[in-house]
Amino acid sequence: MLHLTSLLPSASLLFLLASALSGYADELTPESAPDGSGVVDVAYGEGLIFSWAGGEIGLEGLFEVGAKAYAAEGARDPESEFYLKRFRPELFGHFDGGWRFRFEPKFDDSGVEVEEAWVGREFDAGVLRFGRMKAPFGLEEVRSRRNVHFPRFSIVNQFSPAEDHGVFFHGEGDAFEYGVALVNGTSGAEEDSGKDVVLRGMWHFGEPEDAHFNLGLAGTLGDEDFSIDGEVIKNAGGAAALEFAPGVTLNGMRSRLGLELSYFDGPWMAQAELLSVRQEMSSGGSSATGTIQGGYIDLARALTGENLDFGGVENPVDSWVLAARLSSLDFSDELADPAFVSAGRAPGRIDSISVGVSHIPGPHTILRAAWAHSFYEDPIVINGKSLDDEGVLTVELQLHF
Repeated sequence: MLHLTSLLPSASLLFLLASALSGYADELTPESAPDGSGVVDVAYGEGLIFSWAGGEIGLEGLFEVGAKAYAAEGARDPESEFYLKRFRPELFGHFDGGWRFRFEPKFDDSGVEVEEAWVGREFDAGVLRFGRMKAPFGLEEVRSRRNVHFPRFSIVNQFSPAEDHGVFFHGEGDAFEYGVALVNGTSGAEEDSGKDVVLRGMWHFGEPEDAHFNLGLAGTLGDEDFSIDGEVIKNAGGAAALEFAPGVTLNGMRSRLGLELSYFDGPWMAQAELLSVRQEMSSGGSSATGTIQGGYIDLARALTGENLDFGGVENPVDSWVLAARLSSLDFSDELADPAFVSAGRAPGRIDSISVGVSHIPGPHTILRAAWAHSFYEDPIVINGKSLDDEGVLTVELQLHF
């Protein structure tokens, strides 16, 4: 992670690159075209695209800002806040021979980090990529963030491996798609000598233009050895609930198994996931195997009648989407042991309900508002207050191109 002082020169560099490409396209002559063809087209499709006979370079972007307010007075600090969630310019290219690349830096109020940066090559069976990208696990994680129904993913999503360094292969057909990856397992630079193997497959049933559903299965397995001292597991509103005690280390095998379901029928859409995580841990002279099991179901309807799927509403013009989500996490007894969890920060189980509404005035803008309420089996203590439940209201504005 770089510091905030890196944000301005990085953003300026991307702006200058886009400006240079635009000027280059305007002034291009037949003799100066990259492949000698003399033609460079500039168009807007999936982003701003500069293409020629030998390939294309494109620029996309995602910008999200928001505000949140907690209902439990005095428990959370701050009780309300405005925030910059992300500004993410996305640069990509496709070239002769099937070569591809993608680069996505993410700017937020804590600094700038690289979300994705990879080089890949297309084959008949799929695409092979090297670098940093999303591991093939978790329905919420692998789908685009542009068209989600809530400002936050479900509480299950925080256990998906997300972006990581490694080698990835993805293939797909009309009825089946799959992904295989070998990654560090730490979501970043290597912190131990172990690696995670990640596998995912999804079957598609029905025709895309009609009612259809998808069934997916994913898993990871790896040998871990790194500290989670002071790290937290969050509730449905994104606030810390369970907190690991000082000195806790993931030390041994970690496995994750996920089941995915999704269904689309005109303006209706549903998706669900079940998750099981098993992890060997140590703290001082103590060792244990903790387990976490959970799941969610998300139901949404386009109130204005458009077809709805992972790509959002079809042809949005002043469109509205209403969504509801139920989710749950259940922690094994080891994740209440004072050797592994800080005092007053072992909820035992978290159940939550979220209700959200999204306004999509056009193809580049979404305004989301959601109420998320979490219930704890065992009270947790936040800033001296014992909480059995708590809620948060979030409003978020997204611009994308």
